[in-house]
Amino acid sequence: MSSATEERLRSRIREQPLPGEGEAAARSWPVVEAALAERGPAGRPRRLVLRLALVTALLCAGLVAALTPAGAEVGDWIGDRFADRGDSAAPAFAGLPRGASVLAISGSGAYAVHADGWRRLGAFSDAGWSPRGLHVVGVEGHRVVAVDRAGTRKWSVTRPGRVHNPAWGTGDGFVVAYLEGQVLRTVGGNGAGDRLLRRHAAAVTPAWRPLAGHVLTYASTRGGLEAVDVDSGLTLWRVRPDAAAPARALQWSPDGRRLASLSARALTVLDADGRVLRAVALPGSARQLALHPSGRRAAVVVSGASGTRVIDVPLSGAGRPRQLFQGGVAGLAWSRDGRRLLLAWRDTDQWLLLGSHGRVRRALHGVSAELGATGGFPRVAGWCCPG
Repeated sequence: MSSATEERLRSRIREQPLPGEGEAAARSWPVVEAALAERGPAGRPRRLVLRLALVTALLCAGLVAALTPAGAEVGDWIGDRFADRGDSAAPAFAGLPRGASVLAISGSGAYAVHADGWRRLGAFSDAGWSPRGLHVVGVEGHRVVAVDRAGTRKWSVTRPGRVHNPAWGTGDGFVVAYLEGQVLRTVGGNGAGDRLLRRHAAAVTPAWRPLAGHVLTYASTRGGLEAVDVDSGLTLWRVRPDAAAPARALQWSPDGRRLASLSARALTVLDADGRVLRAVALPGSARQLALHPSGRRAAVVVSGASGTRVIDVPLSGAGRPRQLFQGGVAGLAWSRDGRRLLLAWRDTDQWLLLGSHGRVRRALHGVSAELGATGGFPRVAGWCCPG
């Protein structure tokens, strides 16, 4: 446990409710009160004894965290719990991990959000990070715009039609893809060389394959998928509509070995040559996809008769989907190390940080007001950099 965490424990231990204290009290006080009633006024100090015993147990847990390697995780967990219950006047986003920068989009535009505050990037309806998080590409009406993290405009391209679904290329980041209606176009990372790449593209953000030069995969309005070498314009492979249902989202694994294609009722996994490896049926209508950095699992938002849920879907092996969370989610993203999943929980105006197995580690309250209530609830559109 770090010295900062120890100091935080000492300063807050007398003030904060103990983890589970409220629930434990609700269960145990009827029994305690009955015992006190039998013994009369002399029994009242028992509550103090019970509380001191629980405090002592928590301090012991802190010592375990400080003295054992495995206990470091306990220290982190305790730190998270106290951070959740901290000063209600603290900024909503102060609970984000240090170094993390989250791309958020609301009705008033796109924002780069981090633990120390936020910065508006532009009046973008959709946006995405550059590979190293130094820039953001966004769309506003007929313009594709690139800005740095401070929101300073670097270049823009204006088209006759409305533009949407931008995607900054991986690797050297020297190509940006976007759609104008049903036309897939690319432009250089410096704003030069805007050109048509393919027609009949569906309104799905195209996916750049990592570690493969400038290879782009997109969904066709005719159904199926196509991978294109952007430099040469050649088609590398196609997937027929009967082999994969119409895609709603596409994402490559960081090693470029697997492509996840999310359709209305299934998550299909393909290899680097477009061969279908696995198709997992989903328990509801799929809406959003966040591929884990390991490339071995994905978080998927589905809706159905039982409401909206986030499920964990294995991309290989014989595992079955399992539920991580239930609630109205507007955007989700994994941290780069895969240890946290950030959910935008619209129902309660919160962002939630979940551990990799679904346990809520931290809640960020009142996120709409933090960015200005006029913009409405901010959805999570991406997580850049450490955290």
